[in-house]
Amino acid sequence: MASVTLEHVKKIYDNHVVAVQDFNLNIKDKEFVVFVGPSGCGKSTTLRMIAGLEDISEGTLKIGERVVNDVEPKDRDIAMVFQNYALYPHITVYENLAFSLRIRKMDKNEIHRRVCQAAEILGITEYLARKPKALSGGQRQRVAIGRAIVREPQVFLMDEPLSNLDAKLRNQMRAEIILLRKRLDTTFIYVTHDQTEAMTLGDRIVIMKDGFIQQVGTPQEVFETPHNLFVACFIGSPQMNIFNGKLVKEANGYSVNLLGMKLNLDEEKCALLRKNNVSSMDVLVGARPEHMTVCFDNKASAINGMITVNEMMGSELHLHVAAGDSKNTILRIPTIDLTPAQRASLDAGNSIAFTFPTKVIQLFDPATEESLLYR
Repeated sequence: MASVTLEHVKKIYDNHVVAVQDFNLNIKDKEFVVFVGPSGCGKSTTLRMIAGLEDISEGTLKIGERVVNDVEPKDRDIAMVFQNYALYPHITVYENLAFSLRIRKMDKNEIHRRVCQAAEILGITEYLARKPKALSGGQRQRVAIGRAIVREPQVFLMDEPLSNLDAKLRNQMRAEIILLRKRLDTTFIYVTHDQTEAMTLGDRIVIMKDGFIQQVGTPQEVFETPHNLFVACFIGSPQMNIFNGKLVKEANGYSVNLLGMKLNLDEEKCALLRKNNVSSMDVLVGARPEHMTVCFDNKASAINGMITVNEMMGSELHLHVAAGDSKNTILRIPTIDLTPAQRASLDAGNSIAFTFPTKVIQLFDPATEESLLYR
């Protein structure tokens, strides 16, 4: 097992396109780290540099204590699982699993042991005699993962391995990867554009945009303490609601004025604002859909709006609301405690009053889009 360290790593292609900018990260031994971000953010390019499939333009890459910038992929002691499975269609599952070991001229008994062990871990023993075309997408993905397991590498690299599967199978395979990680207890680096995969799989998440790291942290840290507007809106589904507001520094604390309502901030947020020497200013106020509460009775201290869309999701309603200058504020409302009359009042076209607690809001500088709370 090994750590992976990237120091000022940069990738510039021949056409002068900069894909990855000054990437710095220390991945600890046996840690599961997920690179996540929109298409084109540089996450797969970074993974391919770690694998040795892309040259590093600048910076240093270490696996363990060894600098591997110029080490061939086969000599880095890593194994990679690709998005498209990359199985040999003309040979059996057993031979696919054994192929890389045979190339290394490993002892036949050791090859058999490793193949059978990987097949047992992944639940594909009964498919060893089949060819890939006779398998489902999920079974093929297990074989692709098994081909990495048999090599017993120091580091596992996974490049969007679940993106070709349907939603139900993705959920199942996600759980299996969590269990697999516990059994193998090695270093994993996983790339995805799916924030759900990132949040459920990673010990830490590396959020990227335009080749830059935006934030590194645990799933809870990036959800609760986003460092900028991009992270706040990228993590969470539906994404965070953003309102235009005015931050007011008062004698004993801070308040926010938005949509005709004054919100007095709690002491924790006031302490953070004082620490960062924040004065009165225009701000962007973020509040997540799941933190919104409908005011069925006391509407005096609430935000008023009009429901434009009502999405029934089974256990909850997703209400799209036009309120002030925010044309699409989203509320996630659990249905279990709603009375029939309350549910009827939430139909599209009806007026609505809602609020949210100040302890969950985020505050951003409109000019820099950086958090005023977490720096």
